[in-house]
Amino acid sequence: MILITGASGRVARRTAELASLLGLELRLMSRNPQRAPKLAGAEVVRGDFANPATLDQAFAGIGTALVVSGHARPGERARLHRNAFEAAARAGVGHVIYISLQGSSPGSKYPYSRDHDLSEQCLAASGIPFTVLRNAFYIDMFLERFDAHGIARGPANGGRGAFVSREDCARVAAAVLAAPPGGTHDVTGPEALSVADVAGRLGVLAGRELRFENESVEAGERRMTRTRQEPGRIELDLGWYEAIAAGELQHVSDAVRRFTGREALSMEEYFTAFPHLLDPLRPAA
Repeated sequence: MILITGASGRVARRTAELASLLGLELRLMSRNPQRAPKLAGAEVVRGDFANPATLDQAFAGIGTALVVSGHARPGERARLHRNAFEAAARAGVGHVIYISLQGSSPGSKYPYSRDHDLSEQCLAASGIPFTVLRNAFYIDMFLERFDAHGIARGPANGGRGAFVSREDCARVAAAVLAAPPGGTHDVTGPEALSVADVAGRLGVLAGRELRFENESVEAGERRMTRTRQEPGRIELDLGWYEAIAAGELQHVSDAVRRFTGREALSMEEYFTAFPHLLDPLRPAA
């Protein structure tokens, strides 16, 4: 049996749907089981990374587990992930697949990437055979970065990233669940784009002008402090752009084609297939 954690989240939900189509026997774990997808033959259980007792029940009898990162502050997330890996070890799980981030390292500019590095270390120390899927930043994340005037700001400079669709990440995860390869793999889109490239192409798709304005870290801190954002949130938002500027996500991999047999979706292919995702960016009627 295969366990998918965080089954009510977007990537895990879609992975479960695709894995179900492959005929895999699934157990879906969520803190809110009522929000998990209703799939024929799939078992739904409550599980919370912060409550090891629920994890022991969720991981019992599992051959392969997909651990999707939980929601918490950097550092805290690594501790929660360790709880999941330890529960998998206690249950004798044969293989763990962990969804990480491209560019994860102790010196990453992005706090969550440093957090994922800690989580990867915990998984390696568990002794369980594992596969790490290091997803690039989701192209969907740009949809939330434009203000009411259609401007995204941040210290990205001219850095590029191989931004990936959530659909491709789910397709890869489902394929890997069926046949875990082991090792660590970057999962990226088909090309490395600057933030200005993304803004221009999203604008064409959404039918309005969108643009990127580069700003220094100091200017970003002042702007976000004025809007009363929490310091931790400021570090995350600016670090996201800084990681792009540092080239942490510029490598383009062939993982999507290698694992699924299909090329990674371009921005245009993705948002044409899922046009509703662009609704927040479209001009008001």
